[in-house]
This record gives sequence, C-alpha cells and structure tokens, in this order.
Amino acid sequence: MKMETFKEFSFEAAHKIPPHSDVHGHSFRVAVVVGGEADDNFGWAVSLYELEEKTESVRLALDHKYLNAIDGLSVPSLENLARWIWDRLAPDVPRLQQIRVERGVPGYAEGCSYRGEARGAYADA
Repeated sequence: MKMETFKEFSFEAAHKIPPHSDVHGHSFRVAVVVGGEADDNFGWAVSLYELEEKTESVRLALDHKYLNAIDGLSVPSLENLARWIWDRLAPDVPRLQQIRVERGVPGYAEGCSYRGEARGAYADA
C-alpha cells in the first residue's frame, strides 16, 4: 500500500523581490510530503519524529530572517523558496515527494508546490 505522510512547519520572515516589492514580511507555512510503502506495523511512510528532526534545521535557518540574505535565496519568491527547502531536505529525506509553501491566512492564501530533483542555488533564478 502506498502512503504519503507530511510534516508542516511555519516561520516568520522578511524579504523583497525587486522591482515588485520593497522589504515586507510574511507568516509562511511549509508542508513536507514523503511517500512510500506503508510500514506494516505503524502504517506510516516515514516516522514523524524522524521527519521533524530533519525539518527543524530548515525552519530555524528561515525563521525571523531576511530571506534575501540567505545563501541561495537572493530572489526569495515562493517558488525559489520551495526549491531551496527541497535541496536542503532531499539528501536526508528518502522518498521526498513534495514541498508546499504558502503565505497568507487560510481562505486567502497563496503558494506553490514543488516536486522535483534537487537543484543548485536559486540566487539568480
């Protein structure tokens, strides 16, 4: 049986995307989705305890930061942010399926989903 398990985290950060915006901040929400065969005993695709250990370092790297100053995020669009998170998690999270990044309040949110191979830096994407 195939199963998808996800872990969500949130962070607060500032960014700008010239020429479209000046410096401003958002509350971001991220979902990390891992898929695979369901464990015979627990039923999950991955242990949430193990997944939280992996995602916490990413959350801390982004929380209360100016995203443009983070290596690889000089253009911190939602899309580049999703790929940046993917690149940091993919080496340590087998069967990573998707990164979803959202901002805004539920019912009035915007965001993107990324599924793909790990790529290099996105500073000039």
